[in-house]
Amino acid sequence: MERAPLLASLVALYVAAEVISNVTAGRLVQLGPVVVPGAIFLYAMTFTLRDAIHAAGGVRLAKSAVWSGFFANLLLALYGLFVIHLPAPAWFDDAPYRAVLVQSARVVAASLSAYLAAQLANTWAFERISGALWWRSAASNALAIAVDTAVFITLAFAGTGAPLLSLMAGQLLFKFAASLLLIPLVYGVRARVAGA
Repeated sequence: MERAPLLASLVALYVAAEVISNVTAGRLVQLGPVVVPGAIFLYAMTFTLRDAIHAAGGVRLAKSAVWSGFFANLLLALYGLFVIHLPAPAWFDDAPYRAVLVQSARVVAASLSAYLAAQLANTWAFERISGALWWRSAASNALAIAVDTAVFITLAFAGTGAPLLSLMAGQLLFKFAASLLLIPLVYGVRARVAGA
């Protein structure tokens, strides 16, 4: 595959992972004593996938991917609200669609804010950190995961009585572990693009 189509495919995969993560985030998963969103593993991959796009295609393409993911998630939220407010036939049960497509404005705002802050922080850090590629990816992901977790949990749950620090600790642990396991993806993508 040529370089441009390969990079376009990576950006498409990144945006798809972002949107799928947004849809599956509402399903909570119990992992031992920790409760995390169902999207945690796929969403953790997006940080490393963004690093791979950055390493192979440069900072401009990485920023373009981030903004594409943001607008895709915004479109999902707005279009979901639009469709759910259209009249449905009397025989059609739209409860499952409402459960997936309708989130509180607070959760949507928290999600979009956290996503944008974290992914832009990831892009900024990856560009400025020097050293081996694995180090740049791990360090930029650590920053981005911390920003994402702190912003989302705070904006979505502050004042609700939810155990904020406990929620943050579990997410930090699982997101960072998943992102570390995926660092070979950055090397593989860069080698594949260089060979295209």
